[in-house]
Amino acid sequence: MTALTNEFADLILEFTGKAGISITEKQALLLSRHIQIMLEWNPRLNLTRITGPEEIIVKHLLDSILPAKFLPKSGHALDIGTGAGFPGVPLKIVNPDLQIVLLDSSRKKVSFLAAMTAALGLKGIRPLHGRWQDFSKAEDQANKFDLITMRAVKLEAEHITGLAPALLAPAGVLAWWGAGEERTAGHAEFEGPNMEFQGDFEYLLPGMKQRRAVWIWKKM
Repeated sequence: MTALTNEFADLILEFTGKAGISITEKQALLLSRHIQIMLEWNPRLNLTRITGPEEIIVKHLLDSILPAKFLPKSGHALDIGTGAGFPGVPLKIVNPDLQIVLLDSSRKKVSFLAAMTAALGLKGIRPLHGRWQDFSKAEDQANKFDLITMRAVKLEAEHITGLAPALLAPAGVLAWWGAGEERTAGHAEFEGPNMEFQGDFEYLLPGMKQRRAVWIWKKM
């Protein structure tokens, strides 16, 4: 581990502590290494416009794991439009019993994810190139997932009417990240076969004025 990795890890422990999240030093080091490798690849792939360590920790990492208390902690998970691996990789690190597929339509980002997860030594996590529209039609993925996450994807009715019913196991949940102000956007009106809206759960990131929220639907 480099001095920079340790510096990031100390910051992560500080910010997670302020946010009321308990993680181990090993988890902090893994989260730190994820950030460090992302920044190393960023000039080539434009993985993120946020490059300040503290801002990355708050806006990417904490935003990924603060809603974890509302989500399954084990089972099969699918992170759609994962990009640089948020929220899938942090969720895997804090909930190691999750078996996660990281799905993205960019081959270059999937190459980054493969290299990064290998460098972290993570098991039970699979970067995969593809579009959710095609993935949702794969027969071997039907009714498989206990959790589907979408953080950097615009929510569409088709996610509730087609994607979630096809891929979620019974009692599985679809979680979508958004700004708290979007709670009036009518997302709760999206309905699908056997899908029930569970609510929108707000949280506040350290140092931020705008509240965030995660919307959750459950397959009945």
